[in-house]
Amino acid sequence: MKILQTIEGVHRIFDTQGSTPLLVTCNDLNDWVCKYDKFPKYLFNELIAAEFAKVFEIKIPETALIKVKSEHINLTKFPQLNLGWFDKVCFGSLYLDNSKEIDYTTMSMFEEKSFRDKITDKNDFLKIALFDIWMANEDRNHNNFNLLLYVSPEKLNFFYAIDHVNIFNSSFLDYGIAELTEDDSIIKTDLAKILFGKNKKINEIVDNLVENFYLYTIECENKLDEILSLVPETWNINIEQIRQRIIENLFTDEWKRQCETNFREFVQSFILN
Repeated sequence: MKILQTIEGVHRIFDTQGSTPLLVTCNDLNDWVCKYDKFPKYLFNELIAAEFAKVFEIKIPETALIKVKSEHINLTKFPQLNLGWFDKVCFGSLYLDNSKEIDYTTMSMFEEKSFRDKITDKNDFLKIALFDIWMANEDRNHNNFNLLLYVSPEKLNFFYAIDHVNIFNSSFLDYGIAELTEDDSIIKTDLAKILFGKNKKINEIVDNLVENFYLYTIECENKLDEILSLVPETWNINIEQIRQRIIENLFTDEWKRQCETNFREFVQSFILN
């Protein structure tokens, strides 16, 4: 994973429900959404979820580690920041200019068939939902989609998944892992119904996603040590401890089967019925 550094002052703070990331420009001359060490272990959650999402072939913004220079933090302009949060390297996601975060204001667009037809990765919506069930991500739901609708240079629309600080039931696997409730899933949303409610191939789509799910999780387990090697030492993460917790929780056959069951039940209850 590449390491970048800021070249000018922080542009803005995103007013989100949780991590309030920064918009910064780095020495690659791109703008990045930068998350910092405000909450313990959230940076690790972002990194591990991003790397697993890549294995799942889920689209996410490009990621990098970012060093935010202290002289680029204007405490007069942003008094809510603390210089101590930036002693450690931060986690960055490439800022996508041609994107819009999905919320209820965008729902009317999806109701138009001509617009839905431009979305070339609709099935990724359900793949992301299954990924969230497996990762116990409690922060992608009807109140907070954490999805970007991105218009590529070819004018095609794609779903990008963002913000994974609340995987592992928001607890860093301190107490094991617990199933998501139906209210914690984007399957229980009007958008899911709009995208798939009239799709006659929904059962085939679900079967294919589940089949690939087992393959993806095996690949994630095979790549776990390689992914954990990306974690900066300054984050003070006990790598062996979290490695063991991930293996004992995410990669058991029992957990995977439970994830499949929950996924199928959510689809049946909130899309097919």
